[in-house]
Amino acid sequence: MDRRRFIARAGLLTAGGAAGAAAGWAAEQGLSREGPTARTARPPGSAPYVATATFRTQPSAKLIALTIDDGPTRDWTPQVLSILRRYGAKATFFRVGEQMQAAPDLVVQTANAGHEQGNHTWAHSDLTQHDERFDRDSLERTQELLAKLTGQTPTLCRPPYGRIDSVGLAVCAGLRYGVTLWSHGITGVNAQYDVDEILQQVSPGSIVLLHDGGPQPNASLMKQLDRLTWSLTDDGYRFVTVSELLAASAP
Repeated sequence: MDRRRFIARAGLLTAGGAAGAAAGWAAEQGLSREGPTARTARPPGSAPYVATATFRTQPSAKLIALTIDDGPTRDWTPQVLSILRRYGAKATFFRVGEQMQAAPDLVVQTANAGHEQGNHTWAHSDLTQHDERFDRDSLERTQELLAKLTGQTPTLCRPPYGRIDSVGLAVCAGLRYGVTLWSHGITGVNAQYDVDEILQQVSPGSIVLLHDGGPQPNASLMKQLDRLTWSLTDDGYRFVTVSELLAASAP
């Protein structure tokens, strides 16, 4: 390589290196402002702050928990209740506050049928996208309405979209909530496939997610919920609330 070409190439590399360094510095500045622990909660005081997150358990008996999110709705909640009643199944309904305001009678009906009520925030808000005050207000407002309608304070929270971080966990710990996630789910668009998969993979302690509100529920989902409930009941499984599942799985 001749001297002129070498100098020209070296100049390009130097300029590129400088640009890369500047970009890297800018990124580091951004990281230093936000920081990997910017949303890390640090509750004050010395009292214990504990929030458990459960995907599934391992009871000795053939128990399963159905969890039903985003309702109540007048289109789908009565259909879900009818299916559960047909097979003597109990479930845990994770309620959205705004939806409860629109159909409080369905919350009362569900509670009177022996189903558990859990907290799913006031407006289905992603807990990782808001500050601690917003998260607490959203859960407390929903909790107050649930307690007013059913006479019982909820003990379980399901974060919308299954998304939660240390800020949301700290809020749940302060409210003494257990966080319930799931091991299996039934979607509206692939309900038959999802139930086929659950029937192959299910085990005692599984927690199954489906919906009676939002965009997911449809006639296919209701049909497949009926098939799942019938098939597993026929196979000796019993459907219980999440709290009952946790109690049966405690060491």
